[in-house]
Amino acid sequence: MNAEGSRVSKVHEKSRSSSDSDLLRWHVVQAKHREEQRAEHFLKEKGFHTYLPLMEVAKIRGSKHSITEKPLFPGYLFCLFDCDSESLAHVRWTRGVAKILPESASPFPINDEVIAEIRRLEQKDGIIRRKSLRTGDRVRLTRGPMKDIVGIFDHWASDQ
Repeated sequence: MNAEGSRVSKVHEKSRSSSDSDLLRWHVVQAKHREEQRAEHFLKEKGFHTYLPLMEVAKIRGSKHSITEKPLFPGYLFCLFDCDSESLAHVRWTRGVAKILPESASPFPINDEVIAEIRRLEQKDGIIRRKSLRTGDRVRLTRGPMKDIVGIFDHWASDQ
């Protein structure tokens, strides 16, 4: 195992075996352009807990319709870590990470309740939708050839 690998395992052990869970706090991490998932992958690989909230987005290109998932906060994700210098260095130098916010020697954490509130917006599948529709809700189309047509919501295509 190389020197970096042994440092990584120490960070992992430290974050998992810390008897004082108050040391582990959520921080906002800015990812490099369109590299949120890459940053998340490599942070997890180093043993850090991450949270990348995803939102369902409908795309229409010509006559083709598709539903995709995009980050709720493009360019940002959350990472749980102790703000000691070793952890800061491991997070800052992770592939896909641009910086930890705010950019300072000791970035301040965000409140756990912020993460809890975002998680409350998620559906059962972990995806955030703009509006929670239920079977039987009346909907009005706002774009396309059937604009202003009123219909009844049946189900999400992603739930099939």
